[in-house]
Amino acid sequence: MNKTDIMCDFILDRSEVLFTQHGYKNTSMEKIAETCEISKPTLYNYFSSKTAIFFGIYSRFQDGLAAKATEVMGQDKDKRLIIEEIIDLSLTVLEEKRSFLKMMVREHHVAIQECEDVITEHINFEFRRREENSRKLGEFMSDIVCPEILDQFGIPSVGKILVDLLEGAFWDSIMSEPVDHEKRKKLIMRLLKNGILS
Repeated sequence: MNKTDIMCDFILDRSEVLFTQHGYKNTSMEKIAETCEISKPTLYNYFSSKTAIFFGIYSRFQDGLAAKATEVMGQDKDKRLIIEEIIDLSLTVLEEKRSFLKMMVREHHVAIQECEDVITEHINFEFRRREENSRKLGEFMSDIVCPEILDQFGIPSVGKILVDLLEGAFWDSIMSEPVDHEKRKKLIMRLLKNGILS
């Protein structure tokens, strides 16, 4: 990590706390700069707008989750256990970031109105990331998926099933009270075992 990356992470850390406590609308670039103990022009050297910081926090969350999942997939053990670990990891991170993610869903429309060009770029990036994650998971799971499922739907669709199930857990954790983590993991694994896994 270079000095710029370290500073960007520092700004994102402090901003995440502010956004979680005060919401997007009530968090200003001035407040972020003040909390980071830097000048506003210095803040703009690292991020072009409040919207860029806001979606930067979400992207960092997704990048971190993907990196951890890739690390878990590199382990030398039964792939079904690894899939359980990936589910467990995803549910744990969702719970840890629940307050920020809940605020993000509640207030993202304000960010969209403020900076449409950042939003378009962010949405395109998230679609590409989702496709890449689906492909990686599909390739990882391919040798434990029923051959007829693989033949009929293909590797990306197989990975997308797990991504969709995890996204469902994401929305459940945001829209309702925290769910029973272990129970949710068991349900997702049962759906996979009874649906696509051999």
